[in-house]
Amino acid sequence: MPTIEPTETFVIAVLLSVGAQVLAAHWRLPAIVIWLAGGMLLGPFGLHLLNIAAIQPAMETLIELGLAVILFEGGLNLNLRALREQGWVVGRLVLLGPLLTMLLGGGLLHTFSSLPWDMSLLFGALVAVGGPTVIIPIVRQTRLDRKLRHILMGEAMLIDAVGAMLAIVMLQIVISPSFSVDFILPELFVKFVIGISCGWAGGRLLTMMLRSHWLKDNELRPTATLAAVWALFHLSNHISDQAGLMAVLVAGAVLQHKHLPDIQRLRNFKGSLSTLLVGMLFVLLAAGLNLGIMVNYLGQGVLLFLALVFIIRPLVVGSSVFGSGLNAGQIKFLAMMAPRGVVAAAITALFSVVITRMGIPDAEVLEALVYIIIILSVLVYGLLAEPLSRAFKVEGSDERSVLIVGGGQIGAELGRALSDDREVRFLDLNAEVIGHLQRSGFQAVRGNALDPIYMEVVHAEEIGVVVAMTGSSDHNLLIGQMVRENFHAPEIYVALQPGDEQKQARMIQHLGAKRLFARAYNYTYWNDQAYRKRLIYETRLIEADSPLIGVRMSDARIPHGVQPMVIIRDGQTHLPYDDYTFAAGDEIKMLLRPERIQEGQALILPPAEHLEAAAQVS
Repeated sequence: MPTIEPTETFVIAVLLSVGAQVLAAHWRLPAIVIWLAGGMLLGPFGLHLLNIAAIQPAMETLIELGLAVILFEGGLNLNLRALREQGWVVGRLVLLGPLLTMLLGGGLLHTFSSLPWDMSLLFGALVAVGGPTVIIPIVRQTRLDRKLRHILMGEAMLIDAVGAMLAIVMLQIVISPSFSVDFILPELFVKFVIGISCGWAGGRLLTMMLRSHWLKDNELRPTATLAAVWALFHLSNHISDQAGLMAVLVAGAVLQHKHLPDIQRLRNFKGSLSTLLVGMLFVLLAAGLNLGIMVNYLGQGVLLFLALVFIIRPLVVGSSVFGSGLNAGQIKFLAMMAPRGVVAAAITALFSVVITRMGIPDAEVLEALVYIIIILSVLVYGLLAEPLSRAFKVEGSDERSVLIVGGGQIGAELGRALSDDREVRFLDLNAEVIGHLQRSGFQAVRGNALDPIYMEVVHAEEIGVVVAMTGSSDHNLLIGQMVRENFHAPEIYVALQPGDEQKQARMIQHLGAKRLFARAYNYTYWNDQAYRKRLIYETRLIEADSPLIGVRMSDARIPHGVQPMVIIRDGQTHLPYDDYTFAAGDEIKMLLRPERIQEGQALILPPAEHLEAAAQVS
């Protein structure tokens, strides 16, 4: 078999990383499952398409720089407002969790195996590291309630850095017999302080750098930020080993707190880079696993995983939630949710190399056990999260909740029509409209929808349907793109102005959105009519013999001055869009000019060819 070159290995890993994400989105599986399976399949114990030995000298550097980007991106996306609200719970989970997991998990491993105490405690420290790379997809998929989501996200972001620092302290005990267990807490505290201090200073300097006239070039700012993050990571590690992980996390949080005008550009750049690095690292790390040893220790790994799930995690949560105000369902779900991700895997791989280099036995056993825990946690938590959220009644807003963006008076009318059976929220720059909606009891926020801060205020991450209906087709598409990329809204409707239909049709298709109202929507005309109170509501029922049955909304003929707003089918409201097909029993709720009723003409008609065909049959 020909030798696989290092470049080929990297290219294959990147292709598998991206391909796995595409498949995961279609199959609704965590991408990490495909990364791990693909890496093992293509590695030395499978098809030999990934030559890990050839890139081994570069792996340590790749892992460290990758972790720096991943944690910095986590800091950029850390919800500081929510963290302040749930700070006590998150703080106890992050500080007590790693220590309890290390002591109890390490104690169990030492009891059931021949590993010495120091290696067992190192295992406990490694499996204490959580993972936003796994928690984030789970939270998005299950749509948890706000409080629980913020706790899980905050814990996942912070515990990576804290757990990694605890693990490096334990590694020093393993490789340096002169260190004792008494060394753990003081050394951990020192690393914690150094990491936070370096991160705060680095974040402030980075903010000053990005605000200076030297970095006005938008194309240069993300790459300059990346260079600064790696420099901060290296400098902090030089002061205290692995303090760089906490430093870059804090720097990211400081930077997002400063509300830079292009912070979303930085988030998108770092998010894309982080996603690519996470996938590539998982593939390469999985390819380097010794599957023979993993099979030999599978039984012990399963027992340890069950202990972590049913004994250790509930104890950690139980000691952290007192006085939190969480209900029983929220506590139960929190106690059943602690997946491990790429940070645990990457640190384990690094430590395995160091331990092997020092001539200490059992490095491969340690690595195999940690990876068994990671794989089982991803599979179990990924598959059970949604059923558990339903069983414990901790789901947030359902997927029928609607956010209407920029609709003005017509947007308000649309929201009222939908509110019969849906939760509706509004985001608009029109102060008068927002004021009326707030007085009517709706959750309405005045602000610019293209600013992610206002999307966070209205909690766009909880929304199932986003309707972008400003007076600009381009703005509506940008809003749709932003909520798709940053808030992962399952369903997006975009209103297009007259003349923009052909030009923007491909963009809507690329976005995976739907054209609102199934035709061009004249924002100025309809808002003027609504503001002047020249419109009335009219409802039409589609009878069993109606020629509209089976007709697509985009094919129906609708006279000028008539605007279908919602369609009611089986008691549920639906938004009109191109591919909506009429059925008997549908109720079409329309806004129209009063003279349309007085003229006695039909308010909605099938295509002309349908009428001709019906006439020929008769």
